[in-house]
Amino acid sequence: MAIKYKKIIEEIMGEEAKKRGYKITSHPKLIVTKPLAILERTVNELRQSIDITEDLLHKGDVFIWFGGKKRIYHYEDEDSFRRMVGEINEFMISEGYEKMDGYLKMPYYLKADYEYVRSNFERDYNEYKINHNCSNIKDGLTSICTDIADTYNVEWSLAKERIVYISEVLTGIMLEHINNTYLTDGLNTEYFYVERIELLKRKAHHNPMNLVLNSYKNKDTERWLIRFIKDFLTEEELRELNLENSDK
Repeated sequence: MAIKYKKIIEEIMGEEAKKRGYKITSHPKLIVTKPLAILERTVNELRQSIDITEDLLHKGDVFIWFGGKKRIYHYEDEDSFRRMVGEINEFMISEGYEKMDGYLKMPYYLKADYEYVRSNFERDYNEYKINHNCSNIKDGLTSICTDIADTYNVEWSLAKERIVYISEVLTGIMLEHINNTYLTDGLNTEYFYVERIELLKRKAHHNPMNLVLNSYKNKDTERWLIRFIKDFLTEEELRELNLENSDK
């Protein structure tokens, strides 16, 4: 008799999952994997999911990805499958669900934040220029990198308004001081992007808001902002601005 994977997972994990707002869904079989069940929830626009997946290349192997690590389990028959699901359930109760709750506290934007920046960046960037040196891309980046660094040790609930404002400024700086840049809207998403293709070997395409947010989260503007801004500049422009090996 075929094992009723999703039904067993719901039976063993359903009560604890539903208490925490998760519903258990399924997905069709893929080429080398078979999703047995997906625990998913959405909290304040943030979707979270845990996929319980069978590896079709290694008979009986089931895995979940959690915290960037692959946790592998194994079963031989229905009884061992039930025990295996019990192990996954124990992991989620003892550690997994708590970590998922913790991820909700990490910095992220809401749809309204993207819409606000998209609609208001020109006004707020023009205001910023009154008191800050934004005469070229290098000076503008130096200014906002200092602003971002000032928020490194400020918790997200207090830093968010400033980070959103800096995102507006970065959008304005990129469009004003990087030649041939333009805005595009994401497909079926609230994201918008600054793009450039002219004179580049390949199209540069980044969301300014995420560059600022990732710099704040990782406390590193060189790796998470400057490195990606350089994608928009030709080799000649990098040399003219002395940005080839410069942190700012």
